[in-house]
Amino acid sequence: MSLRALSGTLCLVFAASVGAQGNGRGAPPRLRGDVPLLLFRAIRAQPTLKYTGTYIVEFRQSSPPVRHQELITRDGSQYRIDFPTDSQFAGQVIVEDSHVRLHYHPIANEIIQQPPRHGESWEKVANLATDPKFHLSTAEGQVVAGLKTEQLVVSDKFGNIIQRLFIEPNSGVILKRQIFDLVGTQAGFFEFTQIDLAPKIDPTAFVIKRKNAAVITPETQLQRVCKRQGFVYRVINPSSGFLLESAIGRKFAGIQGIVETYVNGRIRLWVYILKSPVDPMRLRQQARKSEHFYSWHSGEETIVLIGNLPEKSLENLAGAMSVGTPPPPAKL
Repeated sequence: MSLRALSGTLCLVFAASVGAQGNGRGAPPRLRGDVPLLLFRAIRAQPTLKYTGTYIVEFRQSSPPVRHQELITRDGSQYRIDFPTDSQFAGQVIVEDSHVRLHYHPIANEIIQQPPRHGESWEKVANLATDPKFHLSTAEGQVVAGLKTEQLVVSDKFGNIIQRLFIEPNSGVILKRQIFDLVGTQAGFFEFTQIDLAPKIDPTAFVIKRKNAAVITPETQLQRVCKRQGFVYRVINPSSGFLLESAIGRKFAGIQGIVETYVNGRIRLWVYILKSPVDPMRLRQQARKSEHFYSWHSGEETIVLIGNLPEKSLENLAGAMSVGTPPPPAKL
């Protein structure tokens, strides 16, 4: 297939991805003209990949560093993640499709419901084919999980390496991904230790059935945090396009607060609620350079919205934030 034909195919892939995320933000981004064929193949393969395998995940930018093993089953946009019996997460099961992510916790007998994550993860890889700030090159790969790979090297304009992706060129599966910090130290990675690219998968693998298990939505999580910390329950209306992903209690400079995370396709938004009328500029350090924030006070609470959106859009989202009470947890 020619590069021109591949480019046309990938535009359809991007369009399908945007439609699946439901962000309604128009045409897919224009692809760069210098994208290596290896990356084209990886992106084109994503919607139809099918495999089972085991991989190791590590994040060093946490204290202490996190490292664990996951067992994955994938069929297109459907995923299932299990954990080894000797893992601290043993018994937990995660299933996900393009619409929802369900995470079963056996000790609490709860199923945590969240927006999907894998689509967002591969879109970050796909973004390499559109964002001109990345320099892309290829190199000889390694043998990963018994398969030969080719390497995609991602660097900044100064030649500092940001990522390395090891891709099996025939299937387009990313078998290993390394992420580096600002001084070139590996900050995190995942790597397959074994993989089957032609498995037989039972469709029921992507269904969680557990009688009497409580289904905990993000709204229920927020309700719990608000009740525990003594906050007014506030949530952005889903009609805005932003869906609540998580809610946690957190302190800022000794002041009790709540952090709500929302997603809309590839856009993420954070809502910080503090239990004191503090200067919102103290939270500016939480925002990246490309992000804006909008704030206001309500009674004794300070609310701050942070995201990669114009301030006017954040102000409109503030108007879509309502006070109420979610329904109680459901039962399967």
